[in-house]
Amino acid sequence: MPKPFSPFLAWLGVGLAVAGILSFLIATPDGFLRKLDYVGAAVCHRRLSHSFVVAGRQLPLCQRCTGTFPGALTGVLIHWALLRRRRAVQFPRWTLLVPAVLFAAFWGLDGINSTTSDGQFAVVLQRFVTRPEGIGLLGYAPQPWLRLLTGALMGMAMSMILVPAFNQSLWADAEATPTLRSWHELALLIAVELGMVGVILILEGLPTPVALYAISAYSALGVVTMFTLLGAMLYALLLRRDATAHGWREAWSPLAWGVVFAVFIVVGMDAGRLLLSGTLDGVPGLD
Repeated sequence: MPKPFSPFLAWLGVGLAVAGILSFLIATPDGFLRKLDYVGAAVCHRRLSHSFVVAGRQLPLCQRCTGTFPGALTGVLIHWALLRRRRAVQFPRWTLLVPAVLFAAFWGLDGINSTTSDGQFAVVLQRFVTRPEGIGLLGYAPQPWLRLLTGALMGMAMSMILVPAFNQSLWADAEATPTLRSWHELALLIAVELGMVGVILILEGLPTPVALYAISAYSALGVVTMFTLLGAMLYALLLRRDATAHGWREAWSPLAWGVVFAVFIVVGMDAGRLLLSGTLDGVPGLD
């Protein structure tokens, strides 16, 4: 049987997590929203032309990523809180995963179409295929709501894989049941994701700071949560301490190291991006 997590490593992880968060807050520019931009820049191109602007300010993530990472976070919360599948370790049966694969393909294809509809990619495309201005490779004009929708469905698909994988890596009191058990539960998950998309679209249309802060904070939280869960999984697996926690009180060690992993990824990606492009806002030369 695997040994429990070392107290020394647990407290070391907490210390490094706190130090990493404080260093990030000190090193990044002043302003809560600007710090969230730095979180978003680790995973998103942040092109203004592909982003929502709320209350006169660009959101931390582009329209597609504003769907993807909040969508993944929403999916995780639905699995754990609403469906109560925190201990379920089996993946959904393959028939329930087919829609997830289709959503991922939809996300990728719409991304290709959107990328080739404007900027330098559109210029290159025009050399080979004559298309009206604003029309992408797949033959239709990208729409902000469609970017958001495909992102949310992709995030939902990510949660369907992440939740059982995370549960397998941490919990000793696992239940040999799938995280999604029926088409009704999948329909519920999709309905909640669509509801999230509707809420974001409503808030995006409100020129108020409340809407701006709500979408920005939830988007950044989605990014940090995904990296934290992934980091916790890697920590447990690399130390061969997987499936040893019986509750959240025993899971704080891998979760602390998950936060360390999240800070490392965000800081590393931001530093690399600044080194290569000199900016975290958009991609120079692309537009």
